[in-house]
Amino acid sequence: EEADYRGDRFKDFNAIDANGVPVSLKGNNDLLIFSKPDLVKDIHKEYFAAGSDICETNTFNGTGISQAEYKMQEVVYEMNKVGAELAKKAAAEVTKAEPHKPRFVAGAVGPTSRTLSVSPSVEDPSFRNVTWDELVESYVEQIGGLVDGGVDLLMIETIFDTQNAKAAIFAVDEYFERTKKERLPVMLSATIVDNSGRTLSGQTIEAFYISVKHAKAFTVGINCALGAAQMKKFYKMLCDMNTGWCHVYPNAGLPNAMGGYDEDPDIFSNNLYDYAKDGLLNFVGGCCGTFPSHIKALADRVKECKPRQLPELPKYPVMQLSGLEPCILTPEKGFQLVGERCNLMGSAKFKKLVDAYKWDEAMEVCLAQCEKKADILDFNFDSDLIDGQSAMGKFMRLCVTEPNVARLPFMIDSSKWPVIEEGLKCVQGKSIVNSISLKVGEEEFLRQAKLVMRFGAAVVIMAFDEQGQAATFEDKVRICQRSYKLLREKLNFPPEDIIFDCNVLTIATGLPEHNGYGIDFINAVAEIKRTCPCVSFSGGLSNLSFSFRGLNSVRDAMHSVFLYHCIPKGLNMSIVNPGGLPRYEDIDENTRKLCEEVILNKSADGNHVERFLEFAERVKNPPAVVAAPAGPVLKIQKSTPEQQKAHFASLKLEVTCSAEHVMPE
Repeated sequence: EEADYRGDRFKDFNAIDANGVPVSLKGNNDLLIFSKPDLVKDIHKEYFAAGSDICETNTFNGTGISQAEYKMQEVVYEMNKVGAELAKKAAAEVTKAEPHKPRFVAGAVGPTSRTLSVSPSVEDPSFRNVTWDELVESYVEQIGGLVDGGVDLLMIETIFDTQNAKAAIFAVDEYFERTKKERLPVMLSATIVDNSGRTLSGQTIEAFYISVKHAKAFTVGINCALGAAQMKKFYKMLCDMNTGWCHVYPNAGLPNAMGGYDEDPDIFSNNLYDYAKDGLLNFVGGCCGTFPSHIKALADRVKECKPRQLPELPKYPVMQLSGLEPCILTPEKGFQLVGERCNLMGSAKFKKLVDAYKWDEAMEVCLAQCEKKADILDFNFDSDLIDGQSAMGKFMRLCVTEPNVARLPFMIDSSKWPVIEEGLKCVQGKSIVNSISLKVGEEEFLRQAKLVMRFGAAVVIMAFDEQGQAATFEDKVRICQRSYKLLREKLNFPPEDIIFDCNVLTIATGLPEHNGYGIDFINAVAEIKRTCPCVSFSGGLSNLSFSFRGLNSVRDAMHSVFLYHCIPKGLNMSIVNPGGLPRYEDIDENTRKLCEEVILNKSADGNHVERFLEFAERVKNPPAVVAAPAGPVLKIQKSTPEQQKAHFASLKLEVTCSAEHVMPE
């Protein structure tokens, strides 16, 4: 009853809510830490005595955001500290009686009632009732109380929105960085809402794992939601991906019409024995509807089963990205099309719509790229006419609520670091940051790279240093190798999350010093691929043909031929117009030959640049009368987006890496 929650401490509590109604404390279970401390401690002891190795604190709603619903924000730190102390006392008492089996306490960190990925407003899908920064600070306060109360590990659990979980992970790092204390192990636990196998915010369990992999969690698993029988196939998917330990603690079946749970200890333990006999379990337990009797039956049932064996780690891991669904860049997957149309510098139409704040129409541009088989979506809002930071935030919040867009990984693209951060604070999947470089000096470069890691993103590294842009083969290789070495030695940055942009520069300008820019890029990609394990490569194709603005057919041909030669050397993604890139075989043979001469900077007579410039002039101003046998100056066959995608994916990698990993200091 109300009095049980109030206890002596809050018996005179008389706060009024926003509607002028007295605030009821009934249902604020975390408050029992103050009003019924012996009861809370004894419940912990019952579970420990039943066989639990780990019990969670009674702090599931122990954040300022959740406690604000009860006007109890002021006691949040104390609530978590005392809650941890109660659980630790219970653990100590049981461990003293059974010293051969030490008991541990996990600080429970719940999801809050707010979500960063779903709008509470039907009218405005970009609206949120909480910000990333508010969530992080709320979690930092909770974590501080739990750590000071003595918890052994932290459990970020019942994750229905991965972005909330990423804010909690960020808060864990933030707390331990601020306090300089030794970081505690972290357990991460998602919840699946139905038999679609997705979280409430729409991610598959594989996409969820990729999105939180950067946390280097003690365990990653699933809890709550479904019963064990319904959960197994999704848990198996997680086991197949997770290179570390897995856990599962389901409810005692699905809730019945009365909100209760029907699985008795025997049924519950038998359902989880089905996991254990298949070697799927490292940690196992119970969530809603499971009593100490369930835990005892479970512990007895699985005690003879062997734990899940950890998979063997590949020597050269591949990049893993995610939106609502996973995107794993295996060599078999081939070249990835990064859609450029939501970049203010890549689409005049998109820029006009954004400048006019026509967000719905701008979203149509985004959807069109998805239909044209983009693999990744690039977003850039650098403009003099709008606030790029607020535009990035608003459009990202819109995009994550549109399923056809949100299923793909995002590339957060800006020359301004605050704009990149704003994008990362809005996207639950694992994104790509485009870009950082040594242009700002080693200290700032490493600071930005560390933040990229903390947000759980991959990163594009531009071939710039303190002296400027790398133009030659030698400078491209030198700067990229230096960047790689710094990231690995100083930060232990995952090598598979590094993407190099070796600077695609303009060729066939008429200036001799520009003639080798194309082949230098291709050769640099190959050399860096050989010497820097696991990295990927990207490039801005439009720079290559910048001299031929207005001659779109010439530019398309140049880009296609360039990719034909780059992809086998290691280029595995590029910012392009999906559906608008012809296949190599779509281009007439003469045009292909002319393009290859200027890209590879090689011809029998050495006059290839002049020959190409003359060709471009004929395309621009075709002869008034064309002889029938000669045909048009340039001919490109039509092909579908599906055909184009298949073509580029079919270009197989020829360069391999056998170099040893650079190890962190």
